[in-house]
Amino acid sequence: MKTVIWNSFAGLMLSTLFVTPAWAAIPALYTNDNFWSSEHDQPVSFVGDGQGNFYGTTLTGKTFTQTAIENSLNVRIHKFLIDEAFFYITDHGVIKAETDIAALSIYLTQTT
Repeated sequence: MKTVIWNSFAGLMLSTLFVTPAWAAIPALYTNDNFWSSEHDQPVSFVGDGQGNFYGTTLTGKTFTQTAIENSLNVRIHKFLIDEAFFYITDHGVIKAETDIAALSIYLTQTT
């Protein structure tokens, strides 16, 4: 019974990820200004390089990367990039920042 409930819940959650709002569309070019209000293209491939970096392609042929940001503080932070849009992914969630240093600074502020 638990399996059936969990599978139904997981299916419902996955189906909601691909619902497209009527006002949204995949832009020709993602930017920091339109990324959060646009439809997100579906990934069709996603591979890791064994160094903590990931690379992929979307259904419309856009490439995206998620690269580890090296730092002397051993903070695990990745920069996600697609077209001209980028943000940082951490164990505290998503950080929007203009530079790697700014993202690390915001992260450190969140942990203190």
